[in-house]
Amino acid sequence: MKIKAFFNRIGKFFRSVYRKCEPFLKRIGAFFVSFAKNVKAGLLQLPKLFRYIIVSAAGALIIAVLVTVIAVSARRANAAKSLEAANLSANVTPVPALSADSGALTPEPSTAPDATAGEDSQTAVVTPTPHPLEGKVYEKGDSGDLILELQQRLMELGYLDSDEPTDYFGSLTEDALTAFQKHNELTADGIYGASTYDMLFSDEAKIYIMQLGDSGDDVSEVQERLYQLGYLAKSYITGNFGEKTLAAVMEFQSANKLTADGKVGEKTIGRLYSDDVVSNSYKHGDVSDTIAKYQTRLIKLGYLDDDFEADGEMDSTTVAAIKTFQDANGLTRDGCLGPATMEALDSSDALSYALRLGMSGTSVKEAQRQLYKLGYLRSSQVTSYFGEATEAAVIAFQKRNGLSQDGAIGSKTTAKLFSDSAKAAASTATATAKPGNSDDDDDDDDSSSVSTSSGVEKFIAIAESKLGCKYVRGAKGPNTFDCSGFVYWCLNQAGIKQSYLTSIGWRTVTKYKKITSMDDLKRGDILVFSGATATGKGHVGIYLGNNKMIDAGSSKGAVVIRSSIRTTYWTSHFLMAYRVWD
Repeated sequence: MKIKAFFNRIGKFFRSVYRKCEPFLKRIGAFFVSFAKNVKAGLLQLPKLFRYIIVSAAGALIIAVLVTVIAVSARRANAAKSLEAANLSANVTPVPALSADSGALTPEPSTAPDATAGEDSQTAVVTPTPHPLEGKVYEKGDSGDLILELQQRLMELGYLDSDEPTDYFGSLTEDALTAFQKHNELTADGIYGASTYDMLFSDEAKIYIMQLGDSGDDVSEVQERLYQLGYLAKSYITGNFGEKTLAAVMEFQSANKLTADGKVGEKTIGRLYSDDVVSNSYKHGDVSDTIAKYQTRLIKLGYLDDDFEADGEMDSTTVAAIKTFQDANGLTRDGCLGPATMEALDSSDALSYALRLGMSGTSVKEAQRQLYKLGYLRSSQVTSYFGEATEAAVIAFQKRNGLSQDGAIGSKTTAKLFSDSAKAAASTATATAKPGNSDDDDDDDDSSSVSTSSGVEKFIAIAESKLGCKYVRGAKGPNTFDCSGFVYWCLNQAGIKQSYLTSIGWRTVTKYKKITSMDDLKRGDILVFSGATATGKGHVGIYLGNNKMIDAGSSKGAVVIRSSIRTTYWTSHFLMAYRVWD
């Protein structure tokens, strides 16, 4: 009852206050109503645009206030949750509560783990995974599993040429890592730290594309090729990718219907060395007195018939003759009459036309048939391919008939071979004569001093003589090589006049017998491997037998002999091989 009387008194007090304040409150209400009416009237006097602006500003102010209130509330709620989570993780024991039965202090069950309980009863604690390079860096001279992983990723992105990765951080790895850092806007110091690791294995990592500002031997090789095709002056073959090289690349890309971005990626590289490349020099369909001059030279060297008219028109016959000349003289087979091809034609060292080791076709088969008739070849060796057996037969024929014993069928050997005075093979005749000069050339052949044998053994001896030579990306010898440059140089020194092919170009060769299984490999075969899918690059080497290979490797940094190509890496990347030697 006392409580009821208390609340009655409180109610009377507030009613009394209201009655006293009622006149004032009414006046306040009337003021705000009048103010609102005046504001509305004032707004109606303003132009419509101003009304919209004022109303919009007021609305925006109200929204801003509401958003601020909501954000503050959310932060306070999150802070409360964080504090609660922190208390739980710290295993704070709550204050004991009163027992409902006796009123005595009875502790609530503790949330702290029991030190005597088993492991499964412990509260799970999430431990962050440490960064692979946390608190450490790798640099040149270091080794370890992370270096193997580093090399593999650099190969995938094209900063190292495809090869079997190693766990050693050498100078090539340092150069490749520096290039990666530069292309990905990191500090280009060649040191492998956490930030470089994160970018290297991220989806944003950029693949290697040669571009403005780059430098190195691979840049020199691209510049050399642009010079050969007439897009760049020889004086700009510097190894530095500058503005002149950029302009030349863009001009080349436009002429060859590529994206003219001035960057040298796989498509541009492939086109540079393709058979149907569009040059900036004389090409099919052009007419010029300069073309007539070199047609005359091709006639003299035997690549065009004596009755061919040197009319200055770059017809299909002239293009075919230029390609044959380029093949024989170690140039890229593009059929264009560019600066490098003209230099080679003008040179006193230009090789005359002859059927040589590695060539194939109808002319080769006709010569083989004649050698068979004269007893220098067996019928099974008439194959249309000029291999080691054919070379030995030609040498034996030349020796028997008093000709220079070079193993090539030039004009003098051809004339004698198809003449009535050609001597047949004697019963004691052998095909072991030392290769020497072309029968159309009196100069000594000093291409190799490591072996006087012919064929595959000479080829392998030449390759092994270069063991330890430095690996340089894009180099073609004689003392620095990359994988394709090494195969190219060794073949040419052994007498196979093979034009330069990239590791990708080797995949589409048709002139040699193709081997598709590692079980069918023979000594001297050219091995072709695939590379990383991100760049399409691959690898080539020379098979030595017994599962061994000699090659110029980026991961090894030199010309080396691999103890086995039956490792998981090589077997999984094997594409094919080519049999150059029959």
